[in-house]
Amino acid sequence: MERNSLLIITFFVMIINTVLSYKGTTPGLICGNCGKTPVPYPLSTGPNCGDQSYKVRCSAGTLWFDTKGNSSYVITSISPQIQKMVVKTPTLYPNTCLSSDFYSEGIQLDPNLPFNITGSNTILLLNCTYNMLHLQAPINCSSTCICHPYVNKIQEFAACRRQSLCCIFRTGGSQNEYMIRLNSNGCMAYQSFVGLDTSLPVEKWPQPGLELMWQIPDPPACKNEVDCNVLPFSKCLGDPKNPGKKRCVCKSGRYWDAQGYCQKCRHGTACKIQRNKAPLIAVAVVSVLLMLLGGFLVHRRYLIKRRTIRLLVKEREEILSANTSGKSAKVFSGKEIKKSTNYFDKENLLGSGGFGEVFKGTLDDGTIVAVKRAKPGNAKGTLQVLNEVRILCQVNHRSLVRLLGCCVELELPLLIYEYIPNGTLFEHLHGFRLREWAPLSWLRRLVIGHQTADGLAYLHSSAVPPIYHRDVKSSNILLDNKLDAKVSDFGLSRLVELSESENTHINTTAQGTLGYLDPEYYLNLQLTDRSDVYSFGVVLLELLTSKKAIDFNRDEEDVNLVVYMKRIMDQDILKEVIDPFIKEGASKVEMETIKAVGNLAAACLDDRRQNRPSMKEVAEELEYVIGIVTGQASKS
Repeated sequence: MERNSLLIITFFVMIINTVLSYKGTTPGLICGNCGKTPVPYPLSTGPNCGDQSYKVRCSAGTLWFDTKGNSSYVITSISPQIQKMVVKTPTLYPNTCLSSDFYSEGIQLDPNLPFNITGSNTILLLNCTYNMLHLQAPINCSSTCICHPYVNKIQEFAACRRQSLCCIFRTGGSQNEYMIRLNSNGCMAYQSFVGLDTSLPVEKWPQPGLELMWQIPDPPACKNEVDCNVLPFSKCLGDPKNPGKKRCVCKSGRYWDAQGYCQKCRHGTACKIQRNKAPLIAVAVVSVLLMLLGGFLVHRRYLIKRRTIRLLVKEREEILSANTSGKSAKVFSGKEIKKSTNYFDKENLLGSGGFGEVFKGTLDDGTIVAVKRAKPGNAKGTLQVLNEVRILCQVNHRSLVRLLGCCVELELPLLIYEYIPNGTLFEHLHGFRLREWAPLSWLRRLVIGHQTADGLAYLHSSAVPPIYHRDVKSSNILLDNKLDAKVSDFGLSRLVELSESENTHINTTAQGTLGYLDPEYYLNLQLTDRSDVYSFGVVLLELLTSKKAIDFNRDEEDVNLVVYMKRIMDQDILKEVIDPFIKEGASKVEMETIKAVGNLAAACLDDRRQNRPSMKEVAEELEYVIGIVTGQASKS
């Protein structure tokens, strides 16, 4: 009898456990398996299950994810708890370096649907054109990029070894949230890896795949209580996000888990976790101990900081004095500079670049100065500021910004130079309307170009040792009250040491600004004076057209000004893209000089550096053109 009673009790306990553990779902909400693969909510393989905004396709027991352009990708894994899935990347067309989705321009998600590409993917772009060299970071297309060892190791990508340029980037951000784009003007194949550790050898890389994620779905919509039979333990109530609409809302004591269930709350009917309160005495004791420890650490940190600053000042003074054959810079006190800039008040901020900030300051004697400092926490920027002091101590030219001194006793080293009040050439060409400036005339543009070229020619040919600027661009050309040019920002500049002067180039890491960067220098890491000539050629194009070096508002194939202008010149239609302000009303002679400067820019931008003119030759040519415009050139 007792045994029968025990069996009956056990039977009822099993029933109760089954009821309590019942998650509450019906086939109408969760789709059935696709082959052996479960299809979790909200993914939908048919019109009568899942959420219709989250459609996937089940074909012959395999799940597929369809995208724009009629491309489809096999789903290899799904993680419903974190709303993510991985799709298989496309194969290559046989014996080519073309991805099989190339003709649909790569993978393109519909931004109106709740799917997007996660930030966990490392993308290898293959079979790329040189247009990719002009794109901004984080795309890396250097010769040391890890895409090269990948194609060399993986036999399936053997056809890609013939292509010299490939790139790599990490997804994340608005530009690749919905697409990995392929086209004949960029890259024509790709491979993707989820959570790739690029420090590992290729043999230890994970299987290729592209991770996607979906937005957390809302509970099912409803019109009445009957509609909520698909979601047990719910009732049809108003949607707080969309007034006038209703959704199946989980009843009290349960919560929507975004996977098709009304789960039972673990911590009471309101799903709130009750927190234990620690004894007040223990809290007080710990607080006192932490305060004492904190005071000790603050004092110790203060002593360490003082010692570190003394060592930094000594180290910086040694850096500035090393290999310096020119004059030494005047050393300003930190107190004087902080006072002059009102403690680096943002109201005095003139501009900010990749590694430094420039503030306007007024010294005690009334001299207005520009104070440059590295950005806080940027060690590379600190070295660039020190390098700029070393460079400017070597030079003295009317078209180069004049160094007044430096300050090395603060946490961040400071560079103090003459204040140039009239903005940059970039602002005058591309933002003059915002400043209510008059557009630059053709003659003034020629003078600015000549002064810039003359300053750079001095660095290359007259400075001892020679100096390569490495970051020539319109935003680094300042204009004074008379609109005369002053070349600035020598943070990336490179002194040519005596041991290197016999060589045709310097091997160094490629640095500069994309859009102005010499492609040959970028690929081969060989720096020469002709790298500055290439960058100056881009500035000449800006002077001619008033168009930006990189502008994503232009058509895709015309984003890069050099690529765009080479096509224009090949078609012999330069006149059509000249800035209307200098073209309208120009005399026949002026139009001839405009054409001559266009030809000079093309020579500066020659793909082979040995075919480019020297900076001195460029300056002489511009001086001759100015003579023609002013009517002072020799008639012969």
